[in-house]
Amino acid sequence: MINSLVLLMAIGVHSLAQHGVDYASYYEKGIPFGEFLSNARVLADEWRNKYAHATIDDEALARARALKGHWQLLVVADDSCHDSVNTLPYLAKLAESVPEKLSMRIVSSAAGQEVKDAHQTPDGRTATPTIVVLDNRGAVKGVFIERPAALLHYIDERGEGLYPDQVRELRHRWYAEDKGRHAVSEILDIIEKP
Repeated sequence: MINSLVLLMAIGVHSLAQHGVDYASYYEKGIPFGEFLSNARVLADEWRNKYAHATIDDEALARARALKGHWQLLVVADDSCHDSVNTLPYLAKLAESVPEKLSMRIVSSAAGQEVKDAHQTPDGRTATPTIVVLDNRGAVKGVFIERPAALLHYIDERGEGLYPDQVRELRHRWYAEDKGRHAVSEILDIIEKP
């Protein structure tokens, strides 16, 4: 099985050359997570609850503190997205824990369509969240699209033959148990990769 993270990173780098997206401009137009959270209307209670209870484990925090330089997370997301609500509160807590190393800005799905078009899922869809990791010059280091690789693997192993609502339930259960650990780790993996 192909490692989904490596595949997504390869797609992201290839797409940058193809589309010439001005990621730094999108980042500058984005809003901080706190503002996004305040504006959330769809799944609002879930967003607030996830953020209020989100924590970052000691290992991830140590990795984040050891990062070289400052990194920006350009996020394309909507408040109606279940994958986003299960990922972004944890990334926000990570960025808040190490503001000298990491910052995050969010643009809506409609405003960030060009970014989503440049970084599609392996099966050719645009998806949220699309998280582009930028260095301090605005250059793309890598991309996280939609779901952690561990979740994709989990669904591949257990989802065959299930109805869509059963697969959705599997996904929700996985997110509840994971508590953002894999998403945080995959973002750190992208940054740490030589």
